[in-house]
Amino acid sequence: METKRKILLIEDEPALQEAAKLKLEKAGVDVVPAGSGEEGLEILKTVRPDLVWLDLLLPGMNGLEVLRTIRGDERLKDLPVIIVSVSGGEAKIKQAFSMNVIDYVIKSEYTIDAITAKVKGILDRLTN
Repeated sequence: METKRKILLIEDEPALQEAAKLKLEKAGVDVVPAGSGEEGLEILKTVRPDLVWLDLLLPGMNGLEVLRTIRGDERLKDLPVIIVSVSGGEAKIKQAFSMNVIDYVIKSEYTIDAITAKVKGILDRLTN
């Protein structure tokens, strides 16, 4: 029996989080939502997703701090991460790629359908 692929969705915008969760679940992906970086890191103590969807602009700890924490953890350092954010400054994008993100998606450039299709495509490549 095939194991369901799992994504940790660290996104603080409730409407986007819910829409992405519904679309990804409809595509057969198990989604574990987190509304903050701290919550996402807490989940990572017990859950090992195939991919992390990480927003940069989060309450409390920002996405780059979360990414830095993930990359500094021996158990998580190779975990695939995709940034999905409204923040698209060149310096932030370069900084994220320097920490080995899989992709960087600027929310305003895509519809929710396009973002979730892109994330699912990345997940398919990682798990097949």
